[in-house]
Parts: sequence; structure tokens; C-alpha cells
Amino acid sequence: MLLKTLLNAFFPPVCPVCSDRIDEAGKLCPRCFGRLVFVADNTKRRGAAVVYDETSRRLILALKYGDRLDLAPLLARLMYNAGRDVLTDADALAAVPLHWKRMFSRKYNQAAVLAAELSKLSGVPCYPEMLERIKSTPKQGTRKERFENVDKAFVSNPDFPVREKTIVLIDDVATTGATAQACASVLLKNGAKEVRLLTFAKAQNGS
Repeated sequence: MLLKTLLNAFFPPVCPVCSDRIDEAGKLCPRCFGRLVFVADNTKRRGAAVVYDETSRRLILALKYGDRLDLAPLLARLMYNAGRDVLTDADALAAVPLHWKRMFSRKYNQAAVLAAELSKLSGVPCYPEMLERIKSTPKQGTRKERFENVDKAFVSNPDFPVREKTIVLIDDVATTGATAQACASVLLKNGAKEVRLLTFAKAQNGS
């Protein structure tokens, strides 16, 4: 407790979106939290907590590139609240994988971090290495290019059998749906019974 008090005195926690000072790390200031647009139309196969906009984008970037791992419990809790139906009766959680080059530069996979937190909340076992990314893909591109980029980019790890399992695929954001579709396709081809999607944010025109 003393250490935490000292750290807060010398390095006061700030909101990851607007940088205003807050009382506790890993949270949002009330104003920015109020700007999150929650998704109300989740289904059993697909789910997201919030709409992908400027507020949620900054939150994701802080986790993904800003070493703000303290935000993972908050994002996972919002995902859990929004995706209870998606998680019901699931056998395993899988994370959208990073290519080893990107993993080396980032140090961690934000999707795997969120999956681990969701496993704690839901009790569904987490297998972040169920899928492997064997092709490095560019970040930008048109919708058509994104689907082409992820074609044959993923393989199923034979150490994690998926046959007859209902799997929830975890990622931070869904935009075109290309990555999720490519991952789900691999899992289904390897015998998965069903693949569902749960993300923190999704683009309004994404699928």
C-alpha cells in the first residue's frame, strides 16, 4: 500500500484517452467513460463491447502500443459483460495471433492478454497459442486487400486439438472482419464445432 501511494505521488495515474489525472491506474476518467458507445446487438456467434470510434481507438492503442497492460482488466470486464451469451457453453478461448516479427517488436499480444483476463472472469479455459500466424501481413489496405492479405495467414497448432469444440475467438477490435473470418475458417476446417467472436470494439460497418 505504501509503495502504491508513493508511486501515485511521483507518477500520478492519468486517463489513457485524455491524459487527465485519475484516482487509480487502469481506469478511465468519468468523462471519457461516458463517451464509450456500447453495442446493444450482440448475438451468440459474434459480440463486442463498444463501437470502434475515437475514444475506444485511443484506449486500444494505449493497450496495444503504450504498454498499458493495466487496462486489460477493464477492457476484459466490459467484454465479459457484453459477451455473456457468446461465452456460454464455450469450451475454449483462442486469441488472434501475432506474427513473430510483430510479437518481437510489441513484446506481447494484446488479444492474448485480453483472453487471459476473460478466462479468469468466465472460467472458460484459455489457449492463446491455439492458432499461429505464419504470414506477416500489412496493416493497411482496402477491404478486398485485407481479405486477400490474411488468406492462408493462419494455421492451427496441432498441440491444441479443436475437434468438436466450441471456441470463442478473442481480439481487441473487428473492422472488416477479415482476420476473424480467416481464423474461424482454419479452426472449422480442423474440426471445431463452432467458432464465435468476442472483441472489445467493432467498426460500425464491420462484420
